Amino acid sequence: MKRLTLVLIVVLAICGLAAANYLRNPTPAAIDWQLVHAAPLEVLTELPQNGLIIQTISAPGAIEAVDEVEVASQVIGRVNSVLVKDGDQVQEGQLLVQLDDDEPKSRLQSAEARVARLLEATKTAQVEVEKVKRDADRAERLSQRQAATTTELADARTTLLKAQQAQSMSEKELEESRKMVETNQKSLSYSEIRAPLAGRISGLKVEKGEVVIAGTTNLPGSVLMTITSLDTMRVRAEVDETDIRRVREHQAAKVYLQSDLTRSIPGKVGPIAPKGKKTGEVVSFETLVVDLGQDESIKPGMSATVEIEVDRVSEALSLPVQAVVYRRRKDLPDTPAVREWSEKSSRVPGEKGIDPEARYLPLVFIEEQGLARAQPVEIGLSDEKRVEIRAGLKPEDKVIVGPFRTLDALRDGDRVGPPKATIGAKAETGSAAARLK
Repeated sequence: MKRLTLVLIVVLAICGLAAANYLRNPTPAAIDWQLVHAAPLEVLTELPQNGLIIQTISAPGAIEAVDEVEVASQVIGRVNSVLVKDGDQVQEGQLLVQLDDDEPKSRLQSAEARVARLLEATKTAQVEVEKVKRDADRAERLSQRQAATTTELADARTTLLKAQQAQSMSEKELEESRKMVETNQKSLSYSEIRAPLAGRISGLKVEKGEVVIAGTTNLPGSVLMTITSLDTMRVRAEVDETDIRRVREHQAAKVYLQSDLTRSIPGKVGPIAPKGKKTGEVVSFETLVVDLGQDESIKPGMSATVEIEVDRVSEALSLPVQAVVYRRRKDLPDTPAVREWSEKSSRVPGEKGIDPEARYLPLVFIEEQGLARAQPVEIGLSDEKRVEIRAGLKPEDKVIVGPFRTLDALRDGDRVGPPKATIGAKAETGSAAARLK
């Protein structure tokens, strides 16, 4: 009798559990043998929102001046005086270094004296040509009157030709000497090293008494100093090869200095190197960011991070980035939505040898009647906070957006609910409203 009673009790318990499961979910399902369920997972939900998403890529870089020159000597010479020091602001054409000019002055004076001598010689040759021409004309007239022999006429003509050639040679020597004067004047001017542009002096490397040399094809010359114009700056950024295909000239950019990462400086993309540069195993492309405006906080040599806007969507259906998670196909329920998404989602070349069930799918969890339901989605652009959802969601879907730890371990069918603090706040708000009534 006791056994029969015990059997009846067990059967009644099973029937009670089945009835409770059916009332909770009328669709055919496995029997839930848990008499006491764990508390729902506390989650935060949010409806998808429409708004602007700007996608950017980041690249490290360094600040440099647009106008910066290294000042070098164009002749060999001893330094007589250095008229500037590091940090000085100079104007274009200002005298910086004076070299010893005794030798170029001597060469110039010699060339000028030669010009003066040849100028007198040219005048003399001109007078001689005029005299010989008169003699030749006279011989021509005498020959016509039979008063001069043929030989005398030929001699007169030859003398005229020689005088004209002498005059021509004298004029060419004079022209050559004038060119030598110009050359020596230029050499003398090289003894005065002047600023090629307005800017600030840095890297001064010359002192009085030193000998500076001019650069040649195989021998670099003496670099005396650097002049940097602080009026216009730019960033020379190293854009990774995976991002360079989306970067174009004139795209908007923001520059963040390492000294102040909270403030951005607007700019735009300038010239992009046509060839990559390999450093170790990394290939990058030099990209200039220009039009940084006038900002005294920007100094040459500063480290910077560049954010370049590569795409934007003005009215994108979006979610917080942490709401989109990735799950393997075999860990998801075999629902029509999951099957359809798994079939139409394209594979990348590296996934050819991967088991289809081991592929990861992007999805979100939607809260439906206290349960978390996995919903595959197609994602688009993203920024630091939000990601575009191109397909798979409706504006009225309540999407679970946090906490992150809960999302990381959440599975389809888990019981979920709002945080207790939220429930308490709602209850207090209801009580306050009742009291006001």
